[in-house]
Amino acid sequence: MLLPLLLLMAIQTPDASVPAIFGDPGRPSPDGPLPEKHAHEAVHLVSITGAPLELLKLARLDLDTLALKLDEGEVKVLARDHEIEAVRDLGLTATVEIEDLSAFYARRLTADESGAGAARSRAAGGPYGQWLSPEFGQGSMGGYYTYAEIVSVLDQMAAAYPALVAPKVSIGTSLEGRPLWMVKLSDNPTVDESEPEMRLDALHHSREPQGMQATLYFLSYLLEGYGTDPVATYLLNEREIYVVPCVNPDGYEYNRSQAPGGGGLWRKNRRDNGGSFGVDLNRNYSFQWGGAGSSGTASSETYRGPSPGSEPETQAMMQFISSRSFATALSVHTYSNVWLSSWGYVAQYPPDWPEMQEIGDLASADNGYTHGPVSIVLYLADGGTVDYDYGVNGTYSWTPEIGSSADGFWPARNRILPLAEENLTGFASTALAAGTWLRPLGLVAIDEGDMDGTFEPGEDVVIDAFVRNSGRADSGPAQVTMVVNSPFATVTDGNSIVSAASFSTGQNTAPLRLVIDPAAPMGAVLPIVVTVTEGGRSFELSAEIALGVRTLAAFDFESGGAQGWAVGAPNDATTGEWIMDDPNGTAAQPENDHTPDPGSRCWFTGQATVGASSGVNDVDGGSTTLVSPTFDLSGTQSASLRYARWYSNSTGSAPGADVFQVDLSDDGGASWVAADVVGPAGAGTSGGWIEAEVDIAQYVSLTSNVRARFIASDLGAGSIVEAAIDDVEIVVVDMPTCPQPVNYCPLTPNQWATGATIAATGSTDVTQNALTLTVSNANPSGFGLFFYGQGRAMNPVGNGNICIAGAFARLPAVMTDGTGFGSYTLDFTSLPVPILNGETWNFQYWLRDVGGAGFNFSNGLEIEFCQP
Repeated sequence: MLLPLLLLMAIQTPDASVPAIFGDPGRPSPDGPLPEKHAHEAVHLVSITGAPLELLKLARLDLDTLALKLDEGEVKVLARDHEIEAVRDLGLTATVEIEDLSAFYARRLTADESGAGAARSRAAGGPYGQWLSPEFGQGSMGGYYTYAEIVSVLDQMAAAYPALVAPKVSIGTSLEGRPLWMVKLSDNPTVDESEPEMRLDALHHSREPQGMQATLYFLSYLLEGYGTDPVATYLLNEREIYVVPCVNPDGYEYNRSQAPGGGGLWRKNRRDNGGSFGVDLNRNYSFQWGGAGSSGTASSETYRGPSPGSEPETQAMMQFISSRSFATALSVHTYSNVWLSSWGYVAQYPPDWPEMQEIGDLASADNGYTHGPVSIVLYLADGGTVDYDYGVNGTYSWTPEIGSSADGFWPARNRILPLAEENLTGFASTALAAGTWLRPLGLVAIDEGDMDGTFEPGEDVVIDAFVRNSGRADSGPAQVTMVVNSPFATVTDGNSIVSAASFSTGQNTAPLRLVIDPAAPMGAVLPIVVTVTEGGRSFELSAEIALGVRTLAAFDFESGGAQGWAVGAPNDATTGEWIMDDPNGTAAQPENDHTPDPGSRCWFTGQATVGASSGVNDVDGGSTTLVSPTFDLSGTQSASLRYARWYSNSTGSAPGADVFQVDLSDDGGASWVAADVVGPAGAGTSGGWIEAEVDIAQYVSLTSNVRARFIASDLGAGSIVEAAIDDVEIVVVDMPTCPQPVNYCPLTPNQWATGATIAATGSTDVTQNALTLTVSNANPSGFGLFFYGQGRAMNPVGNGNICIAGAFARLPAVMTDGTGFGSYTLDFTSLPVPILNGETWNFQYWLRDVGGAGFNFSNGLEIEFCQP
């Protein structure tokens, strides 16, 4: 039942109505075409409020709906005066938030046309496009390029970079006869090479010029960065990029004629429908045309046209798309800060969603846009570009909706460049994904010494480099080289190769090896850098090996057992409790665990049903807490909690209102300290796996009863909260210790026992001045003495052996007790020969033995003095 589902969703929608709720797409509007007397009325931004069920009455009016907040009893629309009256006639409250929105945009663009505003634009915009005329962000329509200026910019690019840009080509003409210009960028732009192809287009909707600006800015980045920027260079060398910056020139020119300074609100093309004008080109594509998600009413802003692909602009695009083999594509729009994929015509994930999710999540990671299918993140929209791309041609296609509601359809002049900048990474990522796209995953170090998992002086270490291919083509062999930036290690095998199939993980085929210097101090850090080079593009993987660090506990959750993990307090959320399983992905929840190849399981909040919206079974109405087992960290010098985290609170009608928290306890959970807090806004709140680390000792004592807990909360109305954790590790550095004293030399019998034995108790740290030498099985109630030196030997003397070579020093005589036990506590401040930390000395005991030669010796004792 789609209608109840959408009624529960709190969604922000951009330039479209939502026909699944507001208008039956197969039924003409009861008012018919927009009467001529209303055609030139000003359009206002209006907030309509009322009970959720009462708001359903708006279905009769087929309004241009911008935002649905049905759970809050609010709908935002664009409406003319007569439409506002019709809303009020339904008994609903209509409040004009911005009167004459087009004039508002025009005033804002004019106010920022020169002076400080223009200076801010140039300062904030980066280096690209300043050589163009007009320079980027300074077009004559409120900072935006007009259609004529778009054509001129394409010509300027081809003239300035003939080796990278082919001359523009018309792929067809509009209803009014204007060309739809296309340019191709590549290192051989006039040659059809067998390279992966990517497409960008913009201005399907003529009131959304920021999409065109961002597209042209991306072109400027590629051209100006070629030869210096590694990504731009790689893309032009290894891809063919096709660009149609203005799909709807008639609508765009109409806006210029009505609002020459910018701010025009015409959306569709200019077809004469007999009393109204225009077809929504992004509802006119032939794939799944004519269903829910568009309107059959000619005056509607989402009018799908009289037949599939009826419009010359759409026909030109479909023919162009079919003539190429686009692996990926972007059809750029505004606004809502979302990154939208197929499907639009039905509320389901496409068959290739895991692959598309991987690309889209990476593309939107930098700008923080919410990523997911059109139908699930926003609304149903049939006959659209992304569905045609994927459904007919298998192209992985997305629609970025650039900018926030504050930016609107015509962002202020000083926002043109920042909005273009924030999408460069996303555009480049989508182009990379058209072919091979190797990315660094990480390095794994393997102890090949005693294999205890702790890296120690003198040991061999094997390094495995893992990469991920997030592209649509299998990779060839990439070169792998390793260096260690430390005097305490030497690389013995530093070269290998790596490859990975499409959407798979690969590792180096031959091992990378290093050896740790035997004299390396414990605690030393060895920085390792592995460089992977493929197709002229390189990236680095880096890691550090800390000597003496070991993994105390590790959990990948693949065994299925709880392993001591449990849901604990507070746990008062009504839905979305922590569970361990293989998650079903939504726009807010991961489809895969942190290491999906071959693993699948992790802890996450609430299992969604396949194809469900992002708000189904998320955390609602309170908190849910996952508690770790107890870890014994006593006797460690330091300890860290490492884990992979997924957290999303950036969707719904009240995004950015909640936090994800990690707490630590050193008393088994009796008390807790907050150690890591994510949110309510900023980095790490829009999904995607992120690796995190917490220094445990910074927050709690390293006791034998340390625990961690992970809390996901939904404490406000309207937000969608999801969380997940995976690959948890506790890594520690043990408290450094000095070597224990070691006996050497054999015992020699005396007349009382099998031989006198020397030992030591206390600290071998000279600074502690707390070491006692002992002897047992010596002459009972007799005299003897300890002596020491640095050489070792075994020379027969008297009834035994002298085990010290060279010069030695004697300590004062001692008397044993009746069992032959004696002791002497060293005073390191007044020894006959000083002893220092870092030195090794040998000790022995001399005793009277009346048999034979009259004296004997204990065995030897080697002591290494050090300060832990």
